[in-house]
Amino acid sequence: MPHRPKDDRMLCLLTFQDVCAERGERAHYTLWSRWGCPISPSPSQQINQEASAVNQEDTASVVSATKAYYDGPADEIYRTVWGDNLHLGVPRTEESSHPEAMEHTNEIMAAAAPLGCGVRVLDLGCGYGSTARYLARNFGCHDTGVNISEKELQLARERSRERDLDHLLSFEYGDFHHLEYADDSYDIVWSQEAFLHAADKVAVLTECRRVLRPGGSLIFTDILVRQDTPEEDRARIYDRVKSPDMWDLEVYRNALTGLDLTVTREEDWSHYVARSYGWVQDRLRENRESLLPRVGADTIDNTVAALSFWVDSAEAGKIGWAFFVAEKSR
Repeated sequence: MPHRPKDDRMLCLLTFQDVCAERGERAHYTLWSRWGCPISPSPSQQINQEASAVNQEDTASVVSATKAYYDGPADEIYRTVWGDNLHLGVPRTEESSHPEAMEHTNEIMAAAAPLGCGVRVLDLGCGYGSTARYLARNFGCHDTGVNISEKELQLARERSRERDLDHLLSFEYGDFHHLEYADDSYDIVWSQEAFLHAADKVAVLTECRRVLRPGGSLIFTDILVRQDTPEEDRARIYDRVKSPDMWDLEVYRNALTGLDLTVTREEDWSHYVARSYGWVQDRLRENRESLLPRVGADTIDNTVAALSFWVDSAEAGKIGWAFFVAEKSR
């Protein structure tokens, strides 16, 4: 996976202004590197030409790497360790289990949305479809789940048929950099810990805004990396989940505002990250023997070591987690 370049800094530049100009849209201007840090501006035309070419190349390679990751041995680990829900959790009490905390996260996010029968939801990075089933079962929403993992999509469809929810749910292969849906077609765009896999997060957020109807809401969580995290630590953090880049909370806020999305809710949930991944690490160790024939000792040991680094990084304040609600203007 790509790490921060040493000598081609210009190739990583991206401005909200340039990206939006290509789409004929207005944006408030902030200049960032791909690595989430503010930098000095350079000539706009050069940035536009070089960043555009690199982003296209990056996007294709990142999508391919992410698909390979989730359709590879990681799928066996996710199914065995996490179960149907692949997300971090906000515990209701100190005694809450992680599955209970994940369910509570769904409740918090759903309470921020105008959900009900007939509401159209687009779930980006839908995993095994657990959240989509939660929304359909509890609110009667029509939910379209989008994912690039064929294995996850297959299980999502199976689980939905088993629970007689397939009349409300559909699960489709798709890349959130380029959504194949009409403008103004969804009431809510929902995502949980998926945007960290985006090669071009501005493009993804722009697509979210495009498919939202006027007055619709983008509701999402994502895992963060603090801007002052050392480069070596960033590389190790990214490598576990094959992420090209992870943003800080402030960068997300600026990007949403720059794309004319009104942030109506923002919460820093970073203090729950170590707890969530500590649970995953413990579960992986508990299931080592059953996983050995399917993924091998090296994969298990490497994953445990990577999770340990994530837990340590979260406790040190390098890895965070945030919840956003942003509204498209009417």
